[in-house]
Amino acid sequence: MPTVRVAVFDLGSNSFHLMVVDASRDGRLDPVLRRRSFLHLGTEVARTGDVPADRAAAAVRTVRRLRVAADDAGADVVVAMATAALRDAGNGGRLLDRLERVLGHRVTLLSGEEEARLCFLGQRAGVWVGHDPVLGLDLGGGSLEAGIGTVDQVCAVASVALGTARIQGEMETGEVLTPDDRVAIREATTARAEPILEMLRRHPSATGRVIASGGTVRALARLAMGLHRPPPASTSSLQVNQVELPAGQLDELAERLAALDLGGRLALPGIQARRAPLLPIGAVVLSTLVEHLGLQGLVVSEWGLREGAVIDGLSLPADHRHGARGGTGS
Repeated sequence: MPTVRVAVFDLGSNSFHLMVVDASRDGRLDPVLRRRSFLHLGTEVARTGDVPADRAAAAVRTVRRLRVAADDAGADVVVAMATAALRDAGNGGRLLDRLERVLGHRVTLLSGEEEARLCFLGQRAGVWVGHDPVLGLDLGGGSLEAGIGTVDQVCAVASVALGTARIQGEMETGEVLTPDDRVAIREATTARAEPILEMLRRHPSATGRVIASGGTVRALARLAMGLHRPPPASTSSLQVNQVELPAGQLDELAERLAALDLGGRLALPGIQARRAPLLPIGAVVLSTLVEHLGLQGLVVSEWGLREGAVIDGLSLPADHRHGARGGTGS
């Protein structure tokens, strides 16, 4: 079956990411290459309201490198999008103009609701979803997206200000989360989750199956697998699609990570250096959210926003669960 080579530029709050895949009309996505640079724009935007000049310059250099990689890969279609950090920054529009000139393509500044919709499209393509409503959650650096839907439709979406980089910038947390830090993160999570609760009041059956995506969720799944089973040669690339994270396990991981300094976290199995600094915040957010929403746990999807953008951009069929997993999420 003919394929289309698609390059997706995801200009996010934690990292700028390039994903290149060969997409077929039956919904199969075969990975070609992936590049990522961690810029942590969301922390600076939460702290100051703007992207500082040095971070803006780093963002421009990163996009220039990513464009070269995409050009070398010979992409037929380019999808470029920006999320919470550039959405919220006072100087986000000016930086976006600079990035578009370097990239040579229009960058879509996603609304929170559109980001949530694309996340759900990717999630339901990555794991099994039937005709009963399910809840999808995607925890990023600047925001947390939620969607409710079935294999055929997206019923409701919401975006809330619960990103890991955002919280670090707002609260100026240290290397080790103090008890006061944890209380503050829990209070912020419960207060800001109201739009998701309202969605669930309208679709109460969606709590029966909850899909979660994003780098924090995948990192927690790799850690859980490394702690409870013999690790493979490389836990950092361990496939975690459809791994289940029960509520109790999330609580245990949150407590353990919050008490460790950076060195202690890096000594744990499967922990990647790029994820270790913000992982305790994400774990506390997710464990609190699961408890507050009355969920039994999470099912991990390695597919999320970027895969959803490909599916949406090419108008691929809704039911992709037999397509390639291919490890496109990391």
